[in-house]
Amino acid sequence: MADERVVTREMEAHYSEAIVRLPGCFAVASPLPISEAPQTREQHDLPEDAFVFCCMNSLHKLDPVTFDAWMQVLARVPDALLWCYEGPTEAGRENLRLAARRAGVAPERLRFARKLPLPEYLARYRVADLFLDTFSYNAGATAIGALQAGLPVLTHPGETFFSRMGASLVEAAGLPELVAQSQAAYVDRAVELATGDALPALRSRLAANFQHAPLFDLEDRVRAIERSYEELWRRHERGIAPASFSVE
Repeated sequence: MADERVVTREMEAHYSEAIVRLPGCFAVASPLPISEAPQTREQHDLPEDAFVFCCMNSLHKLDPVTFDAWMQVLARVPDALLWCYEGPTEAGRENLRLAARRAGVAPERLRFARKLPLPEYLARYRVADLFLDTFSYNAGATAIGALQAGLPVLTHPGETFFSRMGASLVEAAGLPELVAQSQAAYVDRAVELATGDALPALRSRLAANFQHAPLFDLEDRVRAIERSYEELWRRHERGIAPASFSVE
């Protein structure tokens, strides 16, 4: 199960499987249980006057190229900080602080979020300003959670399914301008959003898109998957060998 973005026609040759391309997006984003308890930066040890970039992906998704891009962003936005998931060990966090120092960024500008129950974890996205996706292995369910909590996600697609999930999700949420086509464009866009005045409108549009954007239309997603199953069964009954197709 894929879509036109996560597995392009050119990429298809590298798969042994036949590809079923769903319309709009490969993912199904069921409504998530987001806590309605008020969220403040103080309760998350974040300063009120900083621009808060965040990435709650597991640390194993973080590659050196992504981290270098993040450090470029922080260097260009002096009043910003980066809020990450803390990961399983203090050693991992210390390695990131050391890498930040080597990049010329004060280690205290990296903040780490502890693990929380799902409703509280999702709610705390509301105190961040912008989610920065990782490159080699994008946010999947993590991006869906951030988007449902109202936090825009900036992503840069690569050349594999896992590095193109973010672009598919962001476009299906109705925010195609948050898909950066190069690493340089990703850095520039992050800086623009942190220093300009476009972000509030993006957040408002994301909130409005919950009513009609493909990613959040659960009934439409289910119907598309049902149509794919019906087509697969028709092909099986006719003895047709597995082959890729798109669901209209």
